[in-house]
Amino acid sequence: MNAKHLQKNLAPLLLSLGLTLSGQSQAGILTIDNFSHSQTVFDDGGSAGSSSDTVSALTGTDLSNATRTFIAEASGTRLANTTEIVSGGNQLIISNDGRSAGGASILWNFDPLDLTAHGNAILLEVLTIDLGVNVEMVANGSSSSGIQTFTSNSNYLISFSNFTDPAVFANLHSFRLNFTGPEKWDGQFRLLTTTTPVPVPAAFGLMGSALLSLIAVSRRKSLS
Repeated sequence: MNAKHLQKNLAPLLLSLGLTLSGQSQAGILTIDNFSHSQTVFDDGGSAGSSSDTVSALTGTDLSNATRTFIAEASGTRLANTTEIVSGGNQLIISNDGRSAGGASILWNFDPLDLTAHGNAILLEVLTIDLGVNVEMVANGSSSSGIQTFTSNSNYLISFSNFTDPAVFANLHSFRLNFTGPEKWDGQFRLLTTTTPVPVPAAFGLMGSALLSLIAVSRRKSLS
């Protein structure tokens, strides 16, 4: 097979492989929560403080002896101002009434583990999110990712190194998500995992080098 035919046949194959690598570049390694365990908490603006609910023996997670607590707090002082957190069917749904700029928190407690053995970043898969909603991740109750604002309807990925104390991930026993937003904000999420992001341009660079090497070998054979 000459170099031209080799390039013609290999290019689609390598492109297909590249797209596969791209799709897997943020694949989850350890599942913190796939939101299959049914749970609901509801809060209205007519009640002082927040409403919470805790489930033990959480399913849909790779964590050991995990519990999960939902904490909802509606804003305002009217009964119609509501904030609700619901999970089940592999979705986490947070909804606010049109007059509520409420807060929602999800807290996991579990047996200590070394999360660095499973990745170097946290990935929250987003199905839909209203822009302007703020999110903060807190590890072991003290190490914070800082408050970030959703500026697009896309997945949220943050490295351990961006937390105020990355060392806690070597002995992690609790993790928390805090959401706040403007009035009438809603969000839907599918999965929370650890991950090790693979730079997609680097993957394509390796494939390009492989293609050039194979073409060079073919040329040498055709000249011999």
